[in-house]
Amino acid sequence: MKKTNNDIAADGAVKVTEAQDVHIQGMVQCHIKSFPGRFMTEMGFHWLFALYLFFIKHRGGICRVAVDSEGKVVGLAVGGDPHIRDEFLSSALFRYPHLIFWKFISKRLVRRVLLQKLIKKLYRKRTAAHSGDAKAPSAVVRPGSLLSICVLPDGKGTGVAGKLIESFQLACKAKGYERLTLSVVSENSRAVAFYKKHGWRQSGKSGESIVFFLDL
Repeated sequence: MKKTNNDIAADGAVKVTEAQDVHIQGMVQCHIKSFPGRFMTEMGFHWLFALYLFFIKHRGGICRVAVDSEGKVVGLAVGGDPHIRDEFLSSALFRYPHLIFWKFISKRLVRRVLLQKLIKKLYRKRTAAHSGDAKAPSAVVRPGSLLSICVLPDGKGTGVAGKLIESFQLACKAKGYERLTLSVVSENSRAVAFYKKHGWRQSGKSGESIVFFLDL
C-alpha cells in the first residue's frame, strides 16, 4: 500500500491513512458494527460497499481509514463534497432498483427515510422554481461535510477516533474545503461531546439531529 504524507500514527500501532479499494470490505464491516439499525446499514452489505467505493472514486471525496498492524480496518472517516451522497442515491435508483424496491417493502425504516428524501427533493424543486434566477454571492465559502466517522466497539476510548477526525480535517483543508458540517442525533451525547472537544460548533437543529460546523 502506498504511503502518503498524510499518514498519521495512532495509539496501539494503528495508522490512519487514505482509504483505497482494498479497504472497502473492512470499512463496510466497521460501519455495520458501529451503526446497527441505521438506514445505510439496513440497506445491506452490497449497498454500503457501493457507497464507499463511490466516495473513494469521487474526485471530491475524502476517505480516511484507521488500520491496525495486520491491515484490519478498525475505523473510518468519510465525507467531502456535500453532494456526493445525493449523487450516489440518484445513481443507485438506476443501478439497484430491485434492491431498493425490496428494502422499501420489507424495512419500515428504509421506507420512512426514502419517503422523507423524496418529499425534501420535491420541496427543494418547488423552492428553486419560486426563487427565480437569483445569482449566488461572488465570494462563497467552499463547504464540505463529514458523512460518517466510526471506530469498532473495542477500539473506543483508545484515541483512534481523535486521530481519524484530525486526519480527515487536514485532508479536507488540503483539498480546498473551508467549512465542514455534520449532523448527529441529539441523544448521542458521547458523539456531541466528541465533536465539541475537537472544535466543532453547534449551528442549529435538523429534525432530531444537531448540526455542527467547523471552519478550517
